[in-house]
Amino acid sequence: MEKEVLEKYKKAGRMCAEARRDTEKSFKAGMRILDIAERIEAKIMGMGGRPAFPVNISINDITAHYTPSANDQRVVERGDLVKIDVGAHVDGYIGDMAFTCCTDPDNPLVRCARKALDAGIKVIEPGVTVAEISHAIEETVSKAGLGVIVNLTGHTLDKYVFHGSPSIPNTKNNSAHRFNEGDVIALEPFVTEKKSFVKESGPVEIFRYLQDRPVRLAEARKILALARDEYGKLPFAKRWLLKQFSPIKVALALRQLEASYALERYPVLREAGGRPVAQAEDTIIVSDPPVVTTRFAEPTKKK
Repeated sequence: MEKEVLEKYKKAGRMCAEARRDTEKSFKAGMRILDIAERIEAKIMGMGGRPAFPVNISINDITAHYTPSANDQRVVERGDLVKIDVGAHVDGYIGDMAFTCCTDPDNPLVRCARKALDAGIKVIEPGVTVAEISHAIEETVSKAGLGVIVNLTGHTLDKYVFHGSPSIPNTKNNSAHRFNEGDVIALEPFVTEKKSFVKESGPVEIFRYLQDRPVRLAEARKILALARDEYGKLPFAKRWLLKQFSPIKVALALRQLEASYALERYPVLREAGGRPVAQAEDTIIVSDPPVVTTRFAEPTKKK
């Protein structure tokens, strides 16, 4: 990996780490999740980066893809498991990180998700296989008597690519794909009371550019250009558009763009049985030792 690229990955990761530290210091019951999301996004911009995707704030059984709407009044309740997924990029080089906040600092799901993430990171070195990483994650969760979400996975990262192949399941598998020095991956175990899966739900507040398509509404054409050029084809939030367009025009434009397959939508994902879920995620550059860009301290070399 070129030194300039490495530094951009590290810078994006530090932005995520700073956002986490700032959020954990101020986290408490009664906070509006919209305020949390906007504060994190503004912090990333203030540090010279851009959001790689809207801040996801998924509470309890809501597992992923929930970003607050422009008028979202939901607040953190005591005991909530609040999963905060943050992405920052510098010229397209991404830091992707998630953590779970809870008013109970020793919640077993939160503790296990962190341990499972650390177990996955510990085995990373050039030549490690997907199967070896996945085994380390699931083994840790199983020993704690808990389960993972089977249809959510880790992934690779590349320039302006926030979910690349191959996927890295949190369950044991036979994938022989080997990672090379300089590959960039994100591990993200989702832990719940027993092995489970997520299903799609609503509302949809996150979208991403897919392709140019002819649409009738002028605002739809402007939003499509914004998604392609301003957001770098990375996911964006509906609430971001309301700074430039009226709510009615945004609703009509998004409907046209979805119908023409110009945009991809990201439905909210919920744990199928309504059980609470904890998440932990870091971005790692494959090397020996692995470079965890989204933490302030890097692990020492394995013996």
